[in-house]
Amino acid sequence: MATSARLPISARHAFALALELAVRRDPLRSLWVPLLLHTPWLAMQAVLPAPDEPDGLTARNLLLNSVVLVGDFLVSLLIAGMLRFRARSVFNTPRGTLPEDVLACYARSLGRMPWLFVTELLRNAAMFGAGLFLVLPGVWVGFRFSMATEVAVLGNMHPLAAFTRSFELTPGRLERWLEMIAISVAMVLTVLFTCALFFLALPGTSWSTWATVALFLLPLVMTLIQYAWTFFYLRLEEIDIPIIVGEIRPASESMGEGGTGSGAAATPRLKLVEGTGPAELR
Repeated sequence: MATSARLPISARHAFALALELAVRRDPLRSLWVPLLLHTPWLAMQAVLPAPDEPDGLTARNLLLNSVVLVGDFLVSLLIAGMLRFRARSVFNTPRGTLPEDVLACYARSLGRMPWLFVTELLRNAAMFGAGLFLVLPGVWVGFRFSMATEVAVLGNMHPLAAFTRSFELTPGRLERWLEMIAISVAMVLTVLFTCALFFLALPGTSWSTWATVALFLLPLVMTLIQYAWTFFYLRLEEIDIPIIVGEIRPASESMGEGGTGSGAAATPRLKLVEGTGPAELR
């Protein structure tokens, strides 16, 4: 018998899956190799004088800072696409399933980078434009377009189609979206607060030292955050289909090319709960 009950989605479970993949299953390629790719740009950013520092406004320093920012941004886009493909390759697969080959994920990410860039640019422009009127319109736009980058990468769609699909996936999920935002922000603030605490506890050190430490820690945190948002999106795709109670298609069947790897037909590890379940699983 078909059911119209809203199926559960958990922000905390999305982050639990991200931790399992990044820390336990695949730390080398999920955490340390991406950090290594960021390292040259972060090191240059740490040694170059900022524009508000003495001699920071020279033409040479401004040019070098611009090159560093653009280079690190392009690396961030490449890694963001790779992480999304690797997360999809293990979604709803048995524990211990190996993710898709990392070089293949990088190659596919490279092909989606232009659309990812345009989608991110348009989404942030839309949020900024809506936020000029009031805070709530900006929040609403951010919420309804929050899955656009995942759709652009994994759904192989152009930006307009990605925004449309994100708009279709998000109704009724504001609470869980806010929970995802809160956890993501808390993780970033934890890194910054910890570095500030060490700076205060060790008066012999300079703030620039701890700011550099924060620069190298944040990419590791961003890996966890991007994995979690990808799992959150895949769960939305998974349940956005008419189902029979107790049966659900793996995300690979609705995601098209790429699927979820060799374990795509495995029994999902995210269990369905009837509408009478606890509120936190909605």
